[in-house]
Amino acid sequence: MDHIVIGLFLVALLGCPWEAQAYGEAWDLDAPCQPYVKKLAAAQAEMVQCASNFSSPPKVCTNCIDQYIALKQTEHDTQALTTITSLDNTTCARVIYGNYLVSYSWEISDAVSRRIWDQSRCVSCLKINWDLEHGNSTFDYEDSTVKFEVKLLQWRNCINNVTDHSDNTTEICENCMTHFNALFKYYWQIYTAPESDFCVDVETTMNDTMNIWHNVWRCGDDFRPVDRHHDVTMLIFASVFLGVITFLFYAGSFIQAERAHRNIIQYSRMNPPSALRSRLLSSSTLADDFSSTTSTTQGFLRAPPSVR
Repeated sequence: MDHIVIGLFLVALLGCPWEAQAYGEAWDLDAPCQPYVKKLAAAQAEMVQCASNFSSPPKVCTNCIDQYIALKQTEHDTQALTTITSLDNTTCARVIYGNYLVSYSWEISDAVSRRIWDQSRCVSCLKINWDLEHGNSTFDYEDSTVKFEVKLLQWRNCINNVTDHSDNTTEICENCMTHFNALFKYYWQIYTAPESDFCVDVETTMNDTMNIWHNVWRCGDDFRPVDRHHDVTMLIFASVFLGVITFLFYAGSFIQAERAHRNIIQYSRMNPPSALRSRLLSSSTLADDFSSTTSTTQGFLRAPPSVR
């Protein structure tokens, strides 16, 4: 009977959401901290949503500044909750950021700061003047970012002026080449400098600009007329010159090889010189011959004359 009563009580409880919510709040140890948890969750959600909206291509630094500052401000406010406590007198700051085995609020905030903001190198494009105590943080763009934006707008304005009068891509390449070269030259100067850098926003913007310029409008790095007669002439001349050089090289190698082969044949048919064998005799052989000759001579001299 007791099991039936408990079962009916659970069915009634699950069937009434407002009663379940009231029942849960009554037993929620951290209920006094929940309003601040929801405020932090809302700030995190806005930042994550902004980062997701500007993730392809990634342009968080120049589009999610307000959301990032608001998130950091909310984090500061929740970390300062030392006077508001839970039912067991634990501060809400500890409840939110480290009271359990896993702190979802801390993990999300840390991921936004390190994996999104820091890896995008946002500090290379703007500087945030933090004033979290008074809730009055501001930001300023770096000079390199401002100059890049100015040159980018000059190039885009040139494209707009040309396309208002004509849709011919050749006119776009011819009339806006100077602005494109100025933009790329400045970008490359900062990009290759060891002491400076751009954020991911500027890099992706420049990549998109180059793709539009080269792949969409088929513009080159330096505009040239459609007539390529001079280039064709230079190509033919270079090809003929390389062909002649290659022919002379192989012809000279062939002649040298034939001459060396003929000399080897002639040397093989020659008889060795007469003095060659004497030069090949060792000193010991010469000594033996000299000894035998001396012995014969001495014996001849020592023999007495025969008397008949």
